[in-house]
Amino acid sequence: MSLYSIALFVHVVGALLLFALLALEGYNLRDATAGARLNRILGPISLVAILLPGLYMAATGPGWAPWAGVGLVSYVLIAAVGAYTGISVMRGRMSASAAAISWLARTGIALGVVFDMTVKPGLMGSITAVVVAVAIALVAAVPTLRAVRPA
Repeated sequence: MSLYSIALFVHVVGALLLFALLALEGYNLRDATAGARLNRILGPISLVAILLPGLYMAATGPGWAPWAGVGLVSYVLIAAVGAYTGISVMRGRMSASAAAISWLARTGIALGVVFDMTVKPGLMGSITAVVVAVAIALVAAVPTLRAVRPA
C-alpha cells in the first residue's frame, strides 16, 4: 500500500460523497433548503477529499493530463454554481425550476468528469465528454421542469 493508493481511495470517496450530495439535492428539489443546509456542511469535506488527493496524484503520478485539467476546472464550476444555487435557494431568490436546471447541469458535469477519469481522453475528448453529459442532462430537464412546480 502506497501513499498514492491511499490518495486515490480518498479521491474516489470524495467523488462518491459529491454524487451523494447531488442525489440528496435532487431528492430535495421541492424543499431545497434541507439539501442546501447539508451541502454547506458536507460540500467542503467533498472539496478537500477530491482536490487535495487529486493534486497530490497529479504532482507525484503521471503528471497533468488534459483530462485532469478538465476535471479540475469542472469541479470548480460545480462548486461555484452549487454554492450560488444553494445560497439563492435559501434566500428565496431562485425558483425550483432554475434550481432543477442547476442540479441537472452539475450532475451532468460530474458524470462527464467520471467518464474522463476512466477513459482518460485528450483535451478535446475530455471537453466534449463534459459538454455532451451536460447536454444530455439539460435535455432531461424538459420533463423535470414540468414536474417541479413551486409549492
